[in-house]
Amino acid sequence: MATEVFKPKDLTRLLRPYGGEWVALSSDGQRVAGHGPTPEVALKQAHKKGGEGPYPDGGSGEDLG
Repeated sequence: MATEVFKPKDLTRLLRPYGGEWVALSSDGQRVAGHGPTPEVALKQAHKKGGEGPYPDGGSGEDLG
């Protein structure tokens, strides 16, 4: 069974405008799907914009902790 290897990605330019805010990335990690003062606001905004979850499985992330 092969192990999938992910290379680190420099997100500096993408995230610079959102300094001090929580950011939810799109599932492909290519764009900011939502942002705000709390993780909840960022996630809610991401869901409103496109309905996709900011996690690779398209989920809400509620089971993460």
